[in-house]
Amino acid sequence: MKKLTIALSLLAVTLAGCRTTKDNTITTTSGPYVTPGIQQALDQRLSAFVATQGSWTTMQAGGNIKVSGSQTLSSGMQMRMIRDKAIYISVRPMLGIEVGKLVVTNDSILVVDKYHKRYIAEPLSLITNGIPVSIGTLQDIFLGRAFVLGAGTLNSSTQSLVQLTAQTDGYRIQPRQQPQGFNYEFTINDKNQMQSVTVTPTRGSATPYTARYSHVFTTLAGLIAHHADVKAQVGSNSLGLSLDLKDITWGAPFSIDDSKPGAGYKRLSAHQITSILGSN
Repeated sequence: MKKLTIALSLLAVTLAGCRTTKDNTITTTSGPYVTPGIQQALDQRLSAFVATQGSWTTMQAGGNIKVSGSQTLSSGMQMRMIRDKAIYISVRPMLGIEVGKLVVTNDSILVVDKYHKRYIAEPLSLITNGIPVSIGTLQDIFLGRAFVLGAGTLNSSTQSLVQLTAQTDGYRIQPRQQPQGFNYEFTINDKNQMQSVTVTPTRGSATPYTARYSHVFTTLAGLIAHHADVKAQVGSNSLGLSLDLKDITWGAPFSIDDSKPGAGYKRLSAHQITSILGSN
């Protein structure tokens, strides 16, 4: 269960790093001037990258999850996703036996600790605090795909909302308009493979939140990162979450059970969730 709660903590912190305010004030990103010929090449590069982000309906995979903080914990896992509807992570440290699970939907979070017979069931708003992050955006973060907050996965109809600029080691993708309170951007290499997403708070001295990707391979859903490293700061603690995916399959019909456990399980309160999310 500790693996799940720390992983959920990292997810919450990553989202908190994207906090925006209710007045929806935005800042505009202005890139350096480039000649028409260079701009055309950049536009073509952006279109080529967008074309690598294929569509999908369901995804399932095996793999491993590793959490590093005051100590390092690792376990086998199974992941399932239904596009724009649900994420399910099953922690299975030995013999494929599930000891805990995390289920996230568009409006709720369910964490079940089977070993200690307890669970958390709360609205998703408990950790998003009004941030315009959808379940589809969370899926993109796990899989290493670019997105535009409020508009979903970056595609041919939304690519005008971002700009691409060249770097010495690849390219940077930034939204043309940034929500108040933070900036976010993606980097890709010259093979159009996602390298990272960075969320940088623009107030105070908060540490940026990053996800770095590797082992990016072509699948039926386009280019997908099979390894993701998420780094976050929780209070004075540095935490890391690594996901390794293997045997990914797409399009299989299945359902995800987000029902609460029955008799014999203790439900933790929202106040206790706050304590758990802040622990390591």
